[in-house]
Amino acid sequence: GKLRTIRFQYTGISVQAVLDKLPTAHIVEQCRGGFLLEAEVYGDGIKMWLLSQGSKVRVISPPDFVQEMKSEIQQMQEIYESEE
Repeated sequence: GKLRTIRFQYTGISVQAVLDKLPTAHIVEQCRGGFLLEAEVYGDGIKMWLLSQGSKVRVISPPDFVQEMKSEIQQMQEIYESEE
C-alpha cells in the first residue's frame, strides 16, 4: 500500500502501547485527556488497528483517511441496526 502520514487523538490508558505498536509514531502534543500522535504508515492494516481501539481513537488527518474511517464506522453501525 501507499505511504501516508496520519494524525490521530488517543485517549486510552497507555500511549506507550501505541508507540510500541507504531514504530514511526510520535507524540505531537498532549490534549483533552489524551495525546495527539502522528505516524507514517503503509497500507490498510492501520485502519483495522485504529478501529480496534474503539472510542479511544479519533483520526484527524488526512481528510481522505478520516472519510474512510467514517464510512467504515457507518457500515458497522448499519450491520447492527439491521439486526433489530
